[in-house]
Amino acid sequence: MRFHFLTLVTLIAFACTLGWRTVASQDRNPSGEPPAKLDRSVLPPPTPEFKGKIGPNYKESTPDFGPALPVTAPAGTPNVLIVVLDDVGYGQLGCYGGPIATPNIDKLAASGLRYNNFHTTALCSPSRGALLTGRNHHAIGLAAITEAATGYPGSFGSIPKSAGTIAETLKQNGYNTMAQGKWHLAPYTAYTAAGPFDRWPLGMGFEKYYGFLGGETDQWAPLLAQDNHFIDTPPRPGYHLTADLCDHVIADIRDQQQANTGRPFFTYLALGAAHAPLHAPKEFIAKYKGKFDQGWDQVREETFERQKKLGIIAQDAVLPPANPGVQAWTELNDNQKKVYCRLQEVFAGFLHHTDHHLGRVFDALDELGVRENTLVILVSDNGASQEGLQNGTLNTDRFRNYFPDTVEEMITKLDEAGGPSTDPHYPFGWAMAGNSPLKRWKQDTHSGGNTDPLIVSWPAKIKDGGAIRNQYHHIIDIVPTILEATDLPAPTSVNGVQQMPLHGVSMFYSFTDGKEKTRKKVQYYEMLGSRAIWADGWTAVTWHKKDTPWSDDKWELYNTDVDFTEAHDLAATNPEKLKELIALWETEAKQYNVFPLDDRRYERVADPTRPVAAIPKKQYTYYPGTSILHPLAGPQILGVEHTITAHVTLPEKGAEGVLACSGGEFGGWSLFLKDEKFHYVHNYLKLDQFTVSSSAAVPVGKHTLSVHFTPTEKSLKPDYFIGNVTISVDGKPAGERKGIKVAGQYSAITGYGLLIGRNTGTPVSHEYKAPFAFTGTLDKVTIDVK
Repeated sequence: MRFHFLTLVTLIAFACTLGWRTVASQDRNPSGEPPAKLDRSVLPPPTPEFKGKIGPNYKESTPDFGPALPVTAPAGTPNVLIVVLDDVGYGQLGCYGGPIATPNIDKLAASGLRYNNFHTTALCSPSRGALLTGRNHHAIGLAAITEAATGYPGSFGSIPKSAGTIAETLKQNGYNTMAQGKWHLAPYTAYTAAGPFDRWPLGMGFEKYYGFLGGETDQWAPLLAQDNHFIDTPPRPGYHLTADLCDHVIADIRDQQQANTGRPFFTYLALGAAHAPLHAPKEFIAKYKGKFDQGWDQVREETFERQKKLGIIAQDAVLPPANPGVQAWTELNDNQKKVYCRLQEVFAGFLHHTDHHLGRVFDALDELGVRENTLVILVSDNGASQEGLQNGTLNTDRFRNYFPDTVEEMITKLDEAGGPSTDPHYPFGWAMAGNSPLKRWKQDTHSGGNTDPLIVSWPAKIKDGGAIRNQYHHIIDIVPTILEATDLPAPTSVNGVQQMPLHGVSMFYSFTDGKEKTRKKVQYYEMLGSRAIWADGWTAVTWHKKDTPWSDDKWELYNTDVDFTEAHDLAATNPEKLKELIALWETEAKQYNVFPLDDRRYERVADPTRPVAAIPKKQYTYYPGTSILHPLAGPQILGVEHTITAHVTLPEKGAEGVLACSGGEFGGWSLFLKDEKFHYVHNYLKLDQFTVSSSAAVPVGKHTLSVHFTPTEKSLKPDYFIGNVTISVDGKPAGERKGIKVAGQYSAITGYGLLIGRNTGTPVSHEYKAPFAFTGTLDKVTIDVK
């Protein structure tokens, strides 16, 4: 025992000595010379020169650990935390004069700066790509969301490798990088369990990822991915995605800090909130009962007055007229008011709930003692969303199939609003109020679509906490700002790929000087055919109506240095200035791949000429124990003649559970066994549930259980198919139903695709409770498409 103990002591002493030498070698090599300065403009950096001595044996050699050590960040480099809110308008946060309580975000603003002239692209994927790369969205192929990609350079829906992300830069300069939440930057052809993964977060500079790949997801039962694979929804009572994401942020930062490597962290937290579906716990929704009964017109005016008092807008600012199409609140009937108020209460509860959990993240930074030297950037990706249209909804999948729910339908279900059985969005009147005092909303190039809250807090550097900055800046300016804050150059090469120049201008100067004139000179905008340009305080903008000639578009002109709300159109009185700005827009558009203009929306997603994620086949085979298959990667069977067959073995004691399903609460289909019988259910937009069941029990033993669908009729608006269904056991008909209705499309954005052997997330049918995993032996499921 004594020998072993002494040996252990010796080994520990040797390890400690080795550890000391390893740390020391970061600062000085054995020759006594400081290490050569890294060329941080080229990523990854070249392997450092070995400056030790290699002899015939270790006794006659001198080690140098330098080449094997990881690259270190510059001394004093801050941690960086970016928080991205979704669809949160200029006038919704409390610290921007909004009517919703956001005490933790307000506290963050009180420790830092609020920017009142900050701009985005007006849509989610383009803003996120611009935020992470520092380049204009068309230049990186993101004219619109990734699912709406077209075959042109400005809209490939895939960020090129010549536009490396800030995560990649920071990772290769000594940072730990982690992302949580909404991604929406992977090409639609990469939404598969086989990737390709080079545009998933781990392929774009992040070392850890936990969140969802698409544009939206159910907050109660999200479709989740971790690192490079899909995972099932955590099955715990009271689960909500916002809380889960914040739990992961806190855990990841704690893990990183307690590892005690001295490395700073870069954390990108992109919440699903407050994008539809608007989901929040009842206690948060209840806080806003009756708070919006005065209606959107008055709420907008109240927000406008608070913004003046806070100094967010000028005292002489003018509130523009209501957006086109928005009814005056006084013109609405009692049922409309009741439904619209409830949907706004749900949204407010959702945002308040989000603020509550962000407070936990900010508190964790304080508890870890890293808050002082953490650069926190909080931003929204675009203005408040008009996608709820006039009435709002409790089921957005009905919108996608041109069959929206009515006020009369919704009023009977208001107690459910915001809960798991609903998929809500508020009416666009509330989006107008949420963007106060600005015109229009998300998807538009008027300021309501692209002017958003930006809060920056860095106590070690920003000393005038609570101040407002009015310099004009854009979301492409965040990467240059982080680079300057971390004392890093913009990389000229990343992983051997030459980089396009950054298009943004650093805002770092504004951290300490609120009076300096903006350093930005020009910024163009284009979204779904609408266009705008800002240059030296002037803005030219045109709104394009879908399916109308581009030549009919009317350009407006504003001196936004003095008319922030775009209330006074000067196009008629200053035609030369307007002509100059339109010409400048043309120049910028050609430089950044804006052409050809495209005003299509859902049609882009449904374009049959586009490449698909998976190779089309006549027969597909799927196995239990595999991950979910995204709708964009699965067989396209809606409205198409097809057969689904499950190959099963039923034990003596019997079996039950889902064999295969696609979709969830708001639409889809499911094959399952229950009460010894074989069942097929088609959930048509939660409006009808068409069920076909076997007439007799399925006996013990091996069987093939099949369903065959034959379409007989097609409707365009509403978008649905009608067809006949036959179910079979071992090739013999066991049940039939004619005239079932099938939606023309289910959401490819939420991603509830094909699952084998279980129904995670929300159940397609309320004949069972999720996940209702199959308890027998399931060999495989085949899908034959005619």
